[in-house]
Amino acid sequence: MFRRLTASDHDRVVAYLAKRPALHTFLTGDIERYGYDAPFQEVYGHLSNGHVTAVLLRFYGSYIFSTEGPDGVEEVVRLLQSNTAWTLIQGDSVSLSLLQDIGGFEPRQVREFAFAERPVRAPRIPVDTSGVFQATVDHVGQLWQLRKSIAEFANSSTTELSLRQSFESGDTLCFYIPGERGEMAASASVVAENQWTAMVVGVCTRPLYRGHGYATRCVAKLCDVFDERGKTLCLYYDNPNAGGIYRRLGFAVISGWTQFFR
Repeated sequence: MFRRLTASDHDRVVAYLAKRPALHTFLTGDIERYGYDAPFQEVYGHLSNGHVTAVLLRFYGSYIFSTEGPDGVEEVVRLLQSNTAWTLIQGDSVSLSLLQDIGGFEPRQVREFAFAERPVRAPRIPVDTSGVFQATVDHVGQLWQLRKSIAEFANSSTTELSLRQSFESGDTLCFYIPGERGEMAASASVVAENQWTAMVVGVCTRPLYRGHGYATRCVAKLCDVFDERGKTLCLYYDNPNAGGIYRRLGFAVISGWTQFFR
């Protein structure tokens, strides 16, 4: 049975999410922070013999999907086709491939990434993190200008307002290195922190400052923080050069990550 989930289903949802905590970072983080009744978030699931076997989460105009198999796939496709107020659905590559193979879903655009995790205190190269600072809500304008200078962020759904709200709610932890003229030279952030994991996002360096290892230092600082918190860091990427940096910091690829655009 596929239906909208409520707080009364939470224990069953957690049991499902705990099976693959890294790949479920966004799902777990959003559910822990916003629950089942927020106006901008809806949680759906497929239940079989009293157990959750698939989860679909709507967060504003995007979806995240995870399933153990064909359960719920056709229902999810029907929901996507009946709701036109969304732009993106993402999840592990196996789950999303089922939307095409079983549900017949035809996305307008597809992006494929490698998904990696870094277990607590995974071995990594030594990195000097001096000169790396934690950003506050007062730095949102500078961070926004940095991201606007990066071509890879051109299609991001993040706005300056949503970035500010993420800082104000405590959902974003960001470290940065300042440039020579007071601007941000590089930064890396974490979102969706939950009881098990957190997601590294927004790793970027202003073109003028590339080649100095600034982004590596920012990510290394995040590694230090989450080693102390005892939590696994996760990220996804499609840049082989970035992949080399992440491997040296202790990240290992565990899956693919796919985005479908409507």
